[in-house]
Amino acid sequence: MPPGIFFNVNGRDIHEENVDPELTLAYYLRNKLGLRGTKLGCEEGVCGSCTVVLGTWDDGENKAVYRAVNACLVPLFHVHRTFVITVEGVGSREKIHPIQDRMARGHALQCGFCSPGFVMSAYALLRNHPDPSIEQINAAIRANLCRCTGYRPILEALYSFSPESGGCCGGKKNGGGCCKDQKSSDDDEGYDDKLLSFNDFPKYDSTQEIIFPPSLRVSGWKRGSNGNSQFQTYVDSGDLVTLKGDRVELAIPKNLEQFKSVRADRNVISSGLITRFVTSRNPAGFSQKWITTRYVKEFNEIKMSQDHIEIGAAVSIQRLADTLSANLSDNIAPEVATFIQKFSSPQIANFATWSGAIVSAAKSSISVSDVLLLLNVLDTHLTVLFPDGSLKQIPIEEYALDKLYETGTIVNVQISRNDNRKLFCLKLGETSEEDSTNFNFAALIGNKKQETRIFVGLGGQPKNLKELEKYVDSGDSYELEEMYKVSGLERNNNSTVALTRLMNFLKDGRKVDTKENVNYLQYFKPTTNESAGRPIANYFNERAITGEALYVNDIQAYNALHLGFVLSTVPHADIAKVDYTEALKLEGVAGYFGRFDVIGNNKPGLQKANMNFPDDTTVFAEGKVECVGQVIGVIAANDVVLARRAAKLVKIEYKKLKPLIDFKEARDAESYLGPVQHFGKDEKILGEALEKSNKVLEGEVSIGGQEHYYLETQSSLVVPGEGDELVVHCSTQGTSFTQLMVAEFMKVPAHKVIVKTKRLGGGFGGKVNNASWIACMCAVVARKLNRPTYGFLSRADDLAITGKRHGVYAKYKVGIDAEGKIQGIHYESWLNGGWSKDHSEGVTMVMGIMVDDVYNMGVVRFDGYPVKTNSNSNTAFRGYGNPQSKLVNEGVMRIIAREVNKDVEEIKKLNFALEGDSRFLGARIHNDALAECWEYCTTWSEFEKRKRKIEQFNRTSSTVKRGIAMSSVRFGLPHPGPAGHGIASLLINLDGSVQLSIGGTEMGQGLNQKMLQVCSQALKRPIKTITIVDTSTDKVTNAPETGGSQNADTNGLAVLACCERIMSKLKPILEKNEGDWEKSVRDAYGAFVPLQCTEYGVVERKKFGVGDMESPYNTTGACAVEVEIDTLTGYNKVLRVDIVMDVGESLNPAIDIGQIEGAFMQGYGLVTCEKITFNNTTGFLDQNSAGKYKIPKASDVPKDFRIKLLGINKANGAQVYSSKGIGEPPLMMSCGAVHSAIMYCVDDWRKDNGIEEFVDTISPLSADKIQELCSK
Repeated sequence: MPPGIFFNVNGRDIHEENVDPELTLAYYLRNKLGLRGTKLGCEEGVCGSCTVVLGTWDDGENKAVYRAVNACLVPLFHVHRTFVITVEGVGSREKIHPIQDRMARGHALQCGFCSPGFVMSAYALLRNHPDPSIEQINAAIRANLCRCTGYRPILEALYSFSPESGGCCGGKKNGGGCCKDQKSSDDDEGYDDKLLSFNDFPKYDSTQEIIFPPSLRVSGWKRGSNGNSQFQTYVDSGDLVTLKGDRVELAIPKNLEQFKSVRADRNVISSGLITRFVTSRNPAGFSQKWITTRYVKEFNEIKMSQDHIEIGAAVSIQRLADTLSANLSDNIAPEVATFIQKFSSPQIANFATWSGAIVSAAKSSISVSDVLLLLNVLDTHLTVLFPDGSLKQIPIEEYALDKLYETGTIVNVQISRNDNRKLFCLKLGETSEEDSTNFNFAALIGNKKQETRIFVGLGGQPKNLKELEKYVDSGDSYELEEMYKVSGLERNNNSTVALTRLMNFLKDGRKVDTKENVNYLQYFKPTTNESAGRPIANYFNERAITGEALYVNDIQAYNALHLGFVLSTVPHADIAKVDYTEALKLEGVAGYFGRFDVIGNNKPGLQKANMNFPDDTTVFAEGKVECVGQVIGVIAANDVVLARRAAKLVKIEYKKLKPLIDFKEARDAESYLGPVQHFGKDEKILGEALEKSNKVLEGEVSIGGQEHYYLETQSSLVVPGEGDELVVHCSTQGTSFTQLMVAEFMKVPAHKVIVKTKRLGGGFGGKVNNASWIACMCAVVARKLNRPTYGFLSRADDLAITGKRHGVYAKYKVGIDAEGKIQGIHYESWLNGGWSKDHSEGVTMVMGIMVDDVYNMGVVRFDGYPVKTNSNSNTAFRGYGNPQSKLVNEGVMRIIAREVNKDVEEIKKLNFALEGDSRFLGARIHNDALAECWEYCTTWSEFEKRKRKIEQFNRTSSTVKRGIAMSSVRFGLPHPGPAGHGIASLLINLDGSVQLSIGGTEMGQGLNQKMLQVCSQALKRPIKTITIVDTSTDKVTNAPETGGSQNADTNGLAVLACCERIMSKLKPILEKNEGDWEKSVRDAYGAFVPLQCTEYGVVERKKFGVGDMESPYNTTGACAVEVEIDTLTGYNKVLRVDIVMDVGESLNPAIDIGQIEGAFMQGYGLVTCEKITFNNTTGFLDQNSAGKYKIPKASDVPKDFRIKLLGINKANGAQVYSSKGIGEPPLMMSCGAVHSAIMYCVDDWRKDNGIEEFVDTISPLSADKIQELCSK
């Protein structure tokens, strides 16, 4: 048999033999070639982190064609004669590509994990279209997800490549045009309005790109290194070839006759995406025979005649769409292009075949396929190969209805070129029309020669609406009720949308969407400082954007093991038996480990050294399970794919117990994780205040949870050393916390465990406790087998195992006077904590002590109940109880405004607590600019003027409603107690270079960059002479977990203390040497002057007149949000956002603005598209895959997005260069404003339709929830 396949990666020719049919391109690139820039974020083809570019030569066009694909789904055997380009091949720090350069210097990344994927999606676009339109850019990255940045800087960097951007940001205040052409208003004097201009960047030159390798154009023949020998690949040989992997045998025919000869008893795969994905989830004791159409000539052909187009079954969805768009009539082609452009993922459309899409849909009763609908409405015919070898042409409708997919194989499809009917298509997803399809509808409107065809997608074969076809053909007067009657469609929102839009199309044709002007503005006060206060790009941006930056799973260890996780499949049960014998039979499996292998304490969170709330979480289940997804044990194996498969072979016998999954049932059962927490006045005093009030109002609030969805899943690598030593590389927010947990679990002193964290691919609070338990599991395996051990969760396992934001049910009773001023309020809040304590008691406490938000509410009482349910053990999440308080209070303010007939914003302002006032527990409010932010935002956003315009719009619009709302935030920092300190270590080397180490971890929030700028400013040294090294417990120990928005304060104070201590001895020597730094360092060394030190950073509260439990300062802000909802689809769109924040004198405006934008989008997701629900029977999370959990996409970013850092300096000396913390506050403010703006729309619709019942806070306001609220 001729040897392997031949392809090229980044300019390097590769000949690979013995390819396992199940091996993916991503694993090959990462593990065989060491190209770790291709990240694994979901392994489902959803997040885009693994995007690479495949280049192929088009002989007909005589040029190379490039397409972005998901490397996690592409089988390696598919890349023969393909030019594979990864982020490393695009550019490096030494020779950076313009895309990478603009994203890096344009602040378009934070944690950096998703960034290579964005680069590759944009790169594919530029290789095919060097001057792309804005629309093409949006389409190219629509399936790339980012959890950190909020997308705005990514979009702005990429838009700079479009001629449509005109080299201008489009930032003129009143919509479009150039901001430089306008005179600054008085409000904007003294501010810069952009972080940077892309006008100064070199113009993109497509001629400088890496060329398509000539070796791939020579039909697979390659000259050997001696210049004479040649080899031929199995693809080019013309022979039938069979590949044999560990579990799968793959036949690779080259023509139709060969295909016929071996078709029997084999699964046909076209792209292999779906088949390989499904089988990868099956246990290792599984085997199949496949046959691929990938290299069969007849399956790949596109033939044109005067009447028809014939497209082979192995052609991709995108190429099908491109072919139809270029060759069908003007009445059809544009609609096809638009319809397929809304396909949920361009990466999948670029690789998946159209035939695979319709086979999958035809087999399913619930799958709704856009491709199957399109080919049905276009009245296409399929050529099908039957088992007897015959070829027959059949109408596509018969294929699904007659179940021909069971025996027949599609060879091609024929589409008429002479159809001049007008095409109308519609697709609806869960969150938008670009989401995966839940419902679709298509009509080919008849003319004098041909009749109308109408189909609706409800799952499986689309339904032909014959009576509606007749109705449409019968005349030119159309009524919705008549259309409903003849269509036979069930009366629901989806059907109403379809028929309404069809009716409008019949009357007016397809309306061209007007292009929306992009208006991205970032105002900040420039500084004269050399370092602190400047919007310097993060030092690590170039490393991440070129694929050089390493995350835990990128670190390579010799002879390492990988863990597969054995998870509970029931919500509550005693474990009767664990049988892992089948798993251990597999070659390469090293063992099973569970509770009986624990050396120390299986509940390490209960140790006395844990300075947080005690946590009773078991690392491994002890005798019983209390949640689906709880870890029972782990399988250790030589590679991660084997480990995961083997884990599924472990058999667990359960003795089931009654579960409490439903949150309400658990509340009613008074199932609690800890004591009820009470804050504020006792009930008697509260009762008196309510009794004296003019009116007492009551409400109930329901707030859902939220998944962190960090792009890098939980990851640890533990390397065993001598004498019980362990080096733990962990994606953790708390190196010292993880050190203590691993030490307790392994029964060794903490000094035996070194925890190292270079960076995290996102955290948001979810990588403290959860990260430590994964590290513990790795540690026990590493120690027992004396081999390095990786614990890297798949996205599905991460979703199943880890905790989320706490869902909350709350009740309130509020007393007000006649004007709406609050006299007293009683909150009762139940927090869904899940199966173990984790952070539930802490989140309950913070929600309680911060429940007064930005308000003076008179007499306040809060009762908090941490509820135990048999679901994920919920944990810390950005905001830590504050977002839940904010959303409760948004409901309170809305019900008061309704009662006293005033605007909500007026009620909010009336009840503000201001600087100098005291919060409900007695703490005074220091260094606070809430009033300034609110007034500034009200004026700057032209709030009242726009509100009047919205009222006018809504009076004439019955189904589309607009709303506007303002919200605000107050967040006291730094926090009191042991967590409110930082640690830093500073070393000066003899060459004068400076090495900095801090206790905080870098997870995308820019902490390391800020600390470099602080150090640079304090030492008066250029920032390039300073480096910051891994956070590591052998350099800095006992550091609090990184979170709570205070880390630039606490670590910054520690850095300043180090610099002051070093400089106190070095300064006289510097003066003597006239500022010669390097000579002074050498002289100091010779004089035994210390050149290294470690210092603590803590605010001395008494020194600044601040009480022990008071905040030295408050980060404050206000925002105005304008939204639009379609009450039929339930979709929402944020039209404009104005955010004004006081962060003091920002340490780095680019980082702070990035945090604000990222927090806004995360808060937007919390109250709109992100759902957490459980099956109350099985206990499984409904959103148990990357594709089922919906985070905001780039298309959700408001087109008009304005941020202003006020730059107010009320510093009392307790801050680092007069700066303030920023990470969490914008999220609270944003989720409140977005929610209230949407409720403005809902309330307006309900008022129009005579519905008087008040709707309190319900979150998330997903599309289906908005549909429900806007239904009679």
